[in-house]
Amino acid sequence: MERRPFGKTGLEVSVLGFGGAEIGYQSAALDTVERLLGSALDAGLNVIDTVECGAFDALQTSVSIADQEPITLTLPLALEKGMGVIAKRPLANVAWTKETMPEGEYAYPYFKRLQALAYDFLSGPDAASVALCFTLAQPGVSTAIVGTQNPDRWLANARLLDTGPLPAAQIEAIRARWNEVAGADWAGQR
Repeated sequence: MERRPFGKTGLEVSVLGFGGAEIGYQSAALDTVERLLGSALDAGLNVIDTVECGAFDALQTSVSIADQEPITLTLPLALEKGMGVIAKRPLANVAWTKETMPEGEYAYPYFKRLQALAYDFLSGPDAASVALCFTLAQPGVSTAIVGTQNPDRWLANARLLDTGPLPAAQIEAIRARWNEVAGADWAGQR
């Protein structure tokens, strides 16, 4: 798995990292936690402790096809400061796969945004690959944390990168569509 420098921390990290929100959020059983952590480490993912890096040397922010505000507002500053950037929600909670979603649902803002953005690639078989590769193509992104409740998903997520980097024209088209459609209230998600 590709590895990248984590800003000026001196650490080198895999492009995919472990997102553990599902463990706490779902109150996962101990055996599930052990399987999730074990499979993540077996897949070559790293677990980054931002405290270990120093609070001012690392930044965690949402970056995805449905959350692009940080690309212009946050990532350039992080690059300038030499910070390691952890992109969370790089797959926009795969909200494009849902037919409907209740307004109170966690991923609802992404669901609504993706409906408006209507990217052509979302209806194709490589949608997740394009989404993840788009996030990892952003200057300054060191690693993307992908969460899951399925211990086998880590390897599937790693395979999403097998297609290689997205062509510059595709990245530019995704950015252009965002700039065309994004509402003034489409701030970065926390």
